[in-house]
Amino acid sequence: MREAEGAARAKVLLAAAELYASRPAHDRAERGIFAELARQMLPETGVESRRRIAELLAGATDAPAETLSQLCRDPDPLVAGPILAEAAALSECDLIQAVGRGPEPLRMAVADRDDLTDAVVTALFAQADAETLRHLVERLEDGAIPCLAGNAEVIPAEALAALETRPELLSALAAELSAIRALPASLLFNLFLELDHQGRMEAIAAAQARALAELARSANAQPLHAFFKPAVLDALVSAALSGGSAAFASHLAYVLALPAETAARIADDNTGEALVICLRALGVNDGDVARILVRLLGVRLTLDELRGLLALHEQISARAAILLVTSWNGGALPEVGKREEAAMHDTVYSGAARIGTELRTAPRSQREESLSPLRRGAG
Repeated sequence: MREAEGAARAKVLLAAAELYASRPAHDRAERGIFAELARQMLPETGVESRRRIAELLAGATDAPAETLSQLCRDPDPLVAGPILAEAAALSECDLIQAVGRGPEPLRMAVADRDDLTDAVVTALFAQADAETLRHLVERLEDGAIPCLAGNAEVIPAEALAALETRPELLSALAAELSAIRALPASLLFNLFLELDHQGRMEAIAAAQARALAELARSANAQPLHAFFKPAVLDALVSAALSGGSAAFASHLAYVLALPAETAARIADDNTGEALVICLRALGVNDGDVARILVRLLGVRLTLDELRGLLALHEQISARAAILLVTSWNGGALPEVGKREEAAMHDTVYSGAARIGTELRTAPRSQREESLSPLRRGAG
């Protein structure tokens, strides 16, 4: 008896929704009557009927806001989805709560709306997965969200702050965010290893600008390599030339107080850009820089690419390189001035540098011969 009564009530609500959606406009009394009908009958309406009602009301221009709010909270994603994707009358609170509830397809539906506010974008950056956020970043880049198109910031500062609490996602999105110039200098520095070439060049330019500003404020600042005794740098160069990637990464981690994983990634990075920055910060002389690059990267890069790295080494200032390196080691300067040599450490990493896989060492005469055209190109 009760089931039959519930089915009858569901039919009444569905018929009312069809009638409501068929008319272009309704007065206040009609909207109120339908909203009350939905409030009472939706909880007893079957899922198939609720889905049909959601489809009918999602595109209705004057559907009652309370009914839309009720539907967007429905536990069935196929009921809530059309409402979240299309219903214009949803409030900011409705959207933020929907982002918090999920699941991810509903967050994607919210991210695809044109009426997003800073608060809703922040909620998405705090809750959504990488795919949803990539889609949202693309829309922000294209200016496809009218409410945010006039903002001075591409991405609200609060949204970036929320993303910073999710470091894995921040790293995954670093290249996309730098491409739309959404990252401040501090994040460009911290995320350098996650950036593409364009993003890294932007980070270096930002470091150069900040270094010049610091020089203007203080004429007595000392370059980082002044802290290192020659024996420390000699040990580092020797590790690169004769010990292979793993030994070099171990020394680099020690000398620059870098996390072992970071040092290993720098040694394994096929671009050599982070490696050049480290060598510049350390004050390694030009000849040793060329030898290290040929030894560690010679089999992976072309001669022109190696020359480009030497040019980068010449272009970036020591102070800018220091700024970048200190963002990778948490701002800690190792007390290397008190030590004569870099200590040897266990090389338990993954990758070429991490598992101790060493590049084949060429005879000294062959290495010197390979350096000659490199030096000519750099000079």
